[in-house]
Amino acid sequence: MFLEGPGLERRAVQLLRTDRVPLDTLLRHAASKAPIALVDLHVLVDGNGNQARQVDHEGLRYRFDGSSSAWALVVA
Repeated sequence: MFLEGPGLERRAVQLLRTDRVPLDTLLRHAASKAPIALVDLHVLVDGNGNQARQVDHEGLRYRFDGSSSAWALVVA
């Protein structure tokens, strides 16, 4: 697996852990009357120990700690 970021830079990553979180933590406009749904939130790590957290409910966009850029998951 790789994360592809700004300038098409790719970093090899592996799954570090999976957390169960409420869906509304990943959605900007969650329906307030919807029942609470839990989703898996993945945390990936690169070869240098940098952690990237999932930022969408599909599991395709990640953000490294301390960065504002979103990286796309590429499975090859």
